[in-house]
Amino acid sequence: MKFKSYNSCIKYLFSLERVGIKYDLNNIRKLVALSDNPHKNFKSIHIAGTNGKGSVASMISSVLTESGFKTGLYTSPHVKDFRERIRINGKMIPKDYVISFTEKLYKEIEKIIPSFFEVTTAMAFKYFSDNDVEYAVIECGLGGRLDSTNILRPLVSVITSIAIDHTEFLGDTIEKITYEKAGIIKKGIPCVTGTLPENSQKQIYKICESRKSKFIRSDKNARIKTIEFYPSPVFDVKSKLFNLKGVSLPLTGNFQMRNLKTVFSVFDVLKEYSLPDLNEIYIRKGLNGILKNTGFDYRFKELRKNPLVIADVSHNTEGIKNIGGTLKNFKYRKLFVVFGMMSDKEFKKCINELEKLKGFMILTKPDYKRSADPSELLEAVKNKNNAVIRRNVKDAYAYAVSKSGKNDLILVTGSFFLLSDFLKIFKNKND
Repeated sequence: MKFKSYNSCIKYLFSLERVGIKYDLNNIRKLVALSDNPHKNFKSIHIAGTNGKGSVASMISSVLTESGFKTGLYTSPHVKDFRERIRINGKMIPKDYVISFTEKLYKEIEKIIPSFFEVTTAMAFKYFSDNDVEYAVIECGLGGRLDSTNILRPLVSVITSIAIDHTEFLGDTIEKITYEKAGIIKKGIPCVTGTLPENSQKQIYKICESRKSKFIRSDKNARIKTIEFYPSPVFDVKSKLFNLKGVSLPLTGNFQMRNLKTVFSVFDVLKEYSLPDLNEIYIRKGLNGILKNTGFDYRFKELRKNPLVIADVSHNTEGIKNIGGTLKNFKYRKLFVVFGMMSDKEFKKCINELEKLKGFMILTKPDYKRSADPSELLEAVKNKNNAVIRRNVKDAYAYAVSKSGKNDLILVTGSFFLLSDFLKIFKNKND
């Protein structure tokens, strides 16, 4: 198969979503076998969790890059370009590689009928191997135990957070979801946990015990003291092996302080078992250079002042709760929330959390087939006088701008697809 262009190749890859999510490891094993199991050719850090995976993965990757290592980063989903998912030292995978990989495996893809994510994972592993990546930071797509990335044997397994999400695949209780996330824990491989429900911590501790894996609980292992919050956090941190003062991070959000505890606990493991030369200089440069080194962005990001416009991707209940905690650090007169979500997400619970913010909601629909209809979103709103419907993101944002004043705040949040639509509009308005 020969594709006429990069766009036609991407269109084909996204057409694989029609087969749905294949929640097992059979297809990914077949795909990587076609490329001589490239995932065995680099060291990895494997990260699962309901929220915080992208932040934690990007911080670790940036520090490894500043430490002088050729570092791969695999995350999902993307905001603007598919190639954001697969990077080496911050640079996105070339379009030509995406095309050539897909063309070479086309016949086998048609035979195996894998999902979009399975093919993407195989592509990332092959790209990292072909380019002699030394360390790769790999984010799970869904769950952990049967996620396509779980063929790795990493240096450390990381579970950032656990909350109710993807119940159709992971189960409808915290205990069931914890079991799935903990599936990334390998025998004899250390496991770092973020700030989790107490029952989840105990459950993971028992699994680590049974697999003879060292258990590192980051909320006990590391302490963060925030010196300055806005516009960018400055903090002191103390973990088992590090004690740093006045570290800066160009990412806003109270939740990032929890993520930093996880990150420094991972640094402790890496320094103790794999990277004895990991030091304060690399860590400071890596955290400060996260945007340059990884392209990680749009987690509570300020885009404009007067009115203040903030873009954020929060597509589950825990993420929306995190927004509430961060907004307490801002002063504003009125809050306007542009919100859209996928129909297979728990949008009713998310809207319930949004209503607690006491803002006016503009409910809309991203240009994507799985998007929830705004009328469905409105049904979940208790105070119907505090919300309106707009059929697309462009109209929703225009409405927010028309109603907002100089000291107001416009928050654009929800799915990655909503943010993608919004950024196209926002960019055009600033040209």
